[in-house]
Amino acid sequence: MEINMKNITKVGLSALAGALAFTSAQAGSMSISGSMEASYTTKGGASSSQPLGMDKELSITGSGELDNGVGVAYKQTTSDALAFSDSELVFTGVPMLGDASIALTSTGSPISAIDDVTPTAFEEANAAVGSIDDVNGSDGTYGIRYTLADAFGSGVKVDAMYFYQHGAGDANADNGVASADNGNEDGFELTLQGSVPMVDGLSLGVGYAELNKSSKETAGVSDLDQLEGTAYAKYSVGAFSLGAQRSLVNQAGLNDVLFDTTYLGISYAVSDNLSLSYNEIESNKNQGGLDIDQDLDSISVSYTMGGMTIGVLDADSSNDSYSAGSSKSARSVSMSIAF
Repeated sequence: MEINMKNITKVGLSALAGALAFTSAQAGSMSISGSMEASYTTKGGASSSQPLGMDKELSITGSGELDNGVGVAYKQTTSDALAFSDSELVFTGVPMLGDASIALTSTGSPISAIDDVTPTAFEEANAAVGSIDDVNGSDGTYGIRYTLADAFGSGVKVDAMYFYQHGAGDANADNGVASADNGNEDGFELTLQGSVPMVDGLSLGVGYAELNKSSKETAGVSDLDQLEGTAYAKYSVGAFSLGAQRSLVNQAGLNDVLFDTTYLGISYAVSDNLSLSYNEIESNKNQGGLDIDQDLDSISVSYTMGGMTIGVLDADSSNDSYSAGSSKSARSVSMSIAF
């Protein structure tokens, strides 16, 4: 039996619209929050450039409640250039949805949120060197997201999202014309995460994404769909946390490309403020029967003082960005402040 995801989303939206009909919003609240990060980074095996950097983000949020008890929350973020970026509208307490929430959002996606969950004190191993083709789904594309924090009392979190056209970016303007096809069709993502009963400190998670593509703009290609999958295990005991994860990304085309990536990480909390970690990534790219392995490793340290975090990263790579013989290294010190 074939499941028509477009029909399912139409039914879901119709039910949501019916639940929200003939209601008005009560007085809510608006707030602005954000963060900034200043860094100093040097790299070996790469061209020299300005070592000083800065990153910043602002978020405008609002929340309220409809007369029928349905909660409404809105979020709009901005880019470094203070241009509007990701946005989302979240509904909670919707009749027939129980404790689940449903959102119209481009703020992240389920599988992108767990692309690498191995424990780290500061940054992932590929934060400053290398380029990994890991699971990312259609992160940044506006879609419909369903989240249930505790499915049937099992402790398992269900997070699913449907995209009408993956890669289309943020939402169109109100009543705007749909974006061009460009060969991209619909897509969906699903993740399951939870703690293991009777095993303190152990948690597991899996994720799957499917991005459908049309072949009509590429002669001689009948199937361009992209499939992504990942699974992880994390275990914490005392001040130590360990994690292992494996991800597969299959990009179909004239010459199928398969990325097979393994992540390992261990962190140690020296105190409530100071943490250390070691992370390693091994990513294999197979295209047309040819293999190349990219290896990355890093040591990171973080120290927090209230809303400020000082982070230090030392990272190295071989066959950087799947380029044979290319080796890179990076050393970075950063200061981030939340306000």
